[in-house]
Amino acid sequence: MLRLSNSLIAERNPQSHVSESFRSLRTYIRQLGLLQGGGKSLLFTSGGAGEGKTTVLANLAVSFVQEGKKVAVVDCNLRSPGLHTVFGVENSDGLADCLSGQKETGKIGVYGNLANLTIVTAGVSSISPPDLLGNAKMAELLEELKGTHDLVLLDTPPAVEYSDARVLAPLTDGVIIIARYGKSKRELIGKVKTLMEQSGTAILGITINQFK
Repeated sequence: MLRLSNSLIAERNPQSHVSESFRSLRTYIRQLGLLQGGGKSLLFTSGGAGEGKTTVLANLAVSFVQEGKKVAVVDCNLRSPGLHTVFGVENSDGLADCLSGQKETGKIGVYGNLANLTIVTAGVSSISPPDLLGNAKMAELLEELKGTHDLVLLDTPPAVEYSDARVLAPLTDGVIIIARYGKSKRELIGKVKTLMEQSGTAILGITINQFK
């Protein structure tokens, strides 16, 4: 087992104001009624790289686990995976291996240091990410995870530069757009919003990361 990343503040320092911010996001999602009637899946994306999607998703997952929910996080960023680093697990036998038929869906989830948290790493494959993510097995995997978890959180590449998030969005119950304070450009956020709306998936909100 590797060490948890220092970016996992909700676990390392649950009393901090940053952890409280994630609890506020958790409350917002719960108030939308998304945790009623079985497991739900949420997709996280952004306009560009370095906006903090993985950090926000990981800390939100920990916050829900601390509340007693059973959560699965799925690294759908097959281009530049990062969830395995945050949670301190190896990036092996993951999502790409499942979607390419090398592993069964029930054999790719790993467990880190936190109870009630399932981590599906990106894995490795030479097949184009949009082709893999558009595979019928992706929908099957999500349904399986939703059947055994309260919440499934999907980390994806930037939606403007890559089509991956647009491929996945229709399979989910909602999209959260991540923007970084002082870095994200308004027009790029607008493009992400338009692309996600075109997918027919509900946009649950825009989360501002590193706000001062």
